[in-house]
Amino acid sequence: MTALPPNLAVESPPDELEEEPRSSVARFLAPLTGLVLVFGGWEAYVRLAGVSPLTLPPPSRILGHLADDPGFYLRNGSITLVEAMVGFVLALVVALTIATAMAHSRFVERATMPLIVLIQSTPVAVLAPVFLLWFGFSPTPKILVAALFAFVPFVANALTGLRSVDADTLELMRSVDASRREILWHLRLPHALPGLFAAARICVSLALVGAVIGELYGGSTQGLGYQARIAQSRSLVDQLWGSVLSLALMGIVLTLLVMAVERRALRWHSSQRTI
Repeated sequence: MTALPPNLAVESPPDELEEEPRSSVARFLAPLTGLVLVFGGWEAYVRLAGVSPLTLPPPSRILGHLADDPGFYLRNGSITLVEAMVGFVLALVVALTIATAMAHSRFVERATMPLIVLIQSTPVAVLAPVFLLWFGFSPTPKILVAALFAFVPFVANALTGLRSVDADTLELMRSVDASRREILWHLRLPHALPGLFAAARICVSLALVGAVIGELYGGSTQGLGYQARIAQSRSLVDQLWGSVLSLALMGIVLTLLVMAVERRALRWHSSQRTI
């Protein structure tokens, strides 16, 4: 075989070689830029407009308050985080189980769909006092509220993903006598993963919101939601905004973690390719 002349040798374009480092830097630089713009604009507005700290404290003051007593927010934040994450996992497991049954049976789908619509149409916040009556002053009411917030997006995306499989591949697996379990594990679940991760990016924040609402109305004595309610009733502005900012930062970190797991788990999928 004749070798190619040196000037015709195939080489990787420099842009392709540098694409991965550049994308890694941009991945962290883009959200950081957005946060700096938002908080910088907030700080500038409060100082230039002379807004009273009782109305809207600047971010520097809130961060200073957090630095003065980090243990208070870490302790209460960990309680809210555990409630939210247990609810998140509970919603995922129950939704995936129900969606799997619905994907394999139209009868199960028709019987279950009205209940899902009922859950979606019911203001979940009003159920927190009901759960308090049923389960008492325990983490259970907060976990259930968090799970209900995340349940509907999970079950909807899971059902769509489990049903949206390639018809030819499904027919091929059936032709070689693949069992329902093998089809589920090797075909349906991989197709459902992009939808599940898309739902997870939303549901991780919804579960956090549900845990906070459960603490507000579920008879809690700990957690950031409870501390925000106490701060509001006693006009503790710094504690109120400290709780709000802690919850916001917690939601950002959880969403970024989900996105990192998604990139790792779906490296094979077209949704993770950069154009």
